[in-house]
Amino acid sequence: MGDKMFSEEFVGMTAMTVGGYLLGMVDDVVFDTETGELKYLLIKLRGTPKKGQKMDASGRAIVAFDGLRVSGKNVTIL
Repeated sequence: MGDKMFSEEFVGMTAMTVGGYLLGMVDDVVFDTETGELKYLLIKLRGTPKKGQKMDASGRAIVAFDGLRVSGKNVTIL
């Protein structure tokens, strides 16, 4: 089993794509309360949302993912 992190450790991390595109800063995480699975990252975007980007009521991007890679203060969304 790999390293473990607490959810609050994600908050404030820089979120980027595998291609190196900077999305913004992780503002919160969303879990499935039945399975405990991490479902989404809520990200304060650096720029304008792309067309079709799901947003929450606070203006944060709702970003689903297949996996995450953490390196220092950066999280790469796979």
